[in-house]
Amino acid sequence: MRKHQARNRANRLSLAGCAFLGFSVMAPLSAKANQSPDVVNCYDAKRDHVQIVLRSDCVGEVVSDERAEAIKQRRIERIREKLENQSKPLAPGKRLVSIGTGFFVAPGGVVLTNNHVVASCPQVSVTTTAGQRLEATIQATSPAFDLALLKTKLESKVHATFARKNDQLTDLPIVLVGYPNQGIAPIKPLLTPGRTLQRYQVSRLGVMVPIRADVRKGNSGGPVIDESGRVIGVITAKIDTVSTFKQTGKVVRDVGYAVSNSVVLGFLENNQVTVTTADVSKKNSETELFDGAKPYIVRVGCWQ
Repeated sequence: MRKHQARNRANRLSLAGCAFLGFSVMAPLSAKANQSPDVVNCYDAKRDHVQIVLRSDCVGEVVSDERAEAIKQRRIERIREKLENQSKPLAPGKRLVSIGTGFFVAPGGVVLTNNHVVASCPQVSVTTTAGQRLEATIQATSPAFDLALLKTKLESKVHATFARKNDQLTDLPIVLVGYPNQGIAPIKPLLTPGRTLQRYQVSRLGVMVPIRADVRKGNSGGPVIDESGRVIGVITAKIDTVSTFKQTGKVVRDVGYAVSNSVVLGFLENNQVTVTTADVSKKNSETELFDGAKPYIVRVGCWQ
């Protein structure tokens, strides 16, 4: 029985691999679509993908054989380019040793992250959610506040919008968008829900915003986003559960800390970076917040 189940699992995995890579060697779409007037090329614009289905089952746009072939070739080239970019080392002789999160804050390829994400890195990279990766240079740092500004030739049409410096943002639902380590370093950004706690704290990093959320390595340098889609701080650390237990006898988990906007906006102003701020607006769902943040989120890599 176990051998039979294992064989079935192996077969499913093999088929899954073929479904991903096999479209480049499928029979031409035109040959299949012309078999019957009831069989059509159905284009899903959201996924940018064409399937051959019954006309009655098409949820999308029916396209010609020529357009279906063009969409297929465009998809093949895009996937090939992503695979090639991800497989190439950024620099000969160097390897990726750690990752963190950053985000575009202004035009000109200006990225904000934590200082500890890029400190002591001979070479730094940024990778957009579209899969583009280039080297970045460190423009300014503040070890005292654990903040760093990067400059890259990559551009984003979307930049983070910040809450105003003196807004009170305690006891509110928030989300983190970044690259938390989940056993392996993620390639795509992930959303972590949470909530700001009721009091600000003052530490060696200035004013800190305590957060109840599953903060992990890789979240460092990422934005804390409120329900309006505004950045209210930059994630910098998580609570040390073991040390806290030794000192207080209490088990405290899932608490992180963000550098507050009062510090972040001051750091940006001191480095002549002009950002967009906004007042509270409508509440957004987690899906809307994630979709709004993804265009300006980047994966920051440290190469040694």
